Amino acid sequence: MFIKNYETTTDKLNALGSWTYKEIVRIDYAMDIDFKDNYTSSLTLSFHISVIETNQCFKMRIRYFDVSDLSVRKITNLYLTRSLIVHDKKELGWDRSQRYHVHDDSGYGENDGYNFIEFYCSSMEAISLEEF
Repeated sequence: MFIKNYETTTDKLNALGSWTYKEIVRIDYAMDIDFKDNYTSSLTLSFHISVIETNQCFKMRIRYFDVSDLSVRKITNLYLTRSLIVHDKKELGWDRSQRYHVHDDSGYGENDGYNFIEFYCSSMEAISLEEF
């Protein structure tokens, strides 16, 4: 997995049994400027996670760094059939700031997406898991 701290964050979920992503429940986009007037952006997505056996709910937050070409289409709910799809573009020689292409999935296993959310980023980190 490409997401830093992902296994550490999901250990609690794995101990409870099988779990699944349900939907994205919060989208936070931030733009920061450093002392050299360089802009950096980050995107924090909060995912609703459900343990299948117990129906216990959790909120997992994942932060994406150096986000570019962010596209969020007209939506009322951002349901997921699994996590977002991440394509590593490093071997194709893409710019480091756009190493990962991230998008949603239609659920048909074709990695095609509903095109509700799509973006590029340089890195990703799981930052929290809490009961919902």
